[in-house]
Amino acid sequence: MNRYFNTKSIFPALGLFLSALIFLSSCEQNKYEPNTSVAPGGGTVTTYKSYTLTSASGATVYGRVVFYKYSSTVTLVEMGLYNTTTGTTYASSIYQGKLADNSSTALKPLDAISGATGEFSSNKYFTISEAGFFDKLSTYSANVKILSGSTLVASGNIGANATPVAQSN
Repeated sequence: MNRYFNTKSIFPALGLFLSALIFLSSCEQNKYEPNTSVAPGGGTVTTYKSYTLTSASGATVYGRVVFYKYSSTVTLVEMGLYNTTTGTTYASSIYQGKLADNSSTALKPLDAISGATGEFSSNKYFTISEAGFFDKLSTYSANVKILSGSTLVASGNIGANATPVAQSN
């Protein structure tokens, strides 16, 4: 018989293996619940201004655009549209002047809007990183336009050109 493999040496090795197996399988696994609490006020943005977007002639898309003050240098923009078409992507931008002026000068291109959700395609919020943008919003002569290709489907005045439909300080 092999000098490394005999019945006298196998029993202690087998006993050690079974002891290790019993020890490792008997350890309890603690499952901890995730800590989902946040600091008081954390994760909330309470200062905002909301403006109505109405359907363009011959279109049925309408909704709201909301500007949130995240900090003194960051403004978040959220879009919520109704009656959008799944499979269609809509362009959105902030334009100079009143809607009646029919300006084609885009001041701030915003993200594309998904027709499936009526919200921005890539993120819930579009970020404007410009110091004081939210604080100066009420003095801007501007409007928001939503386009499907080159066709205007919804729009609304913002800033000095419209009173917010909802706001909070």
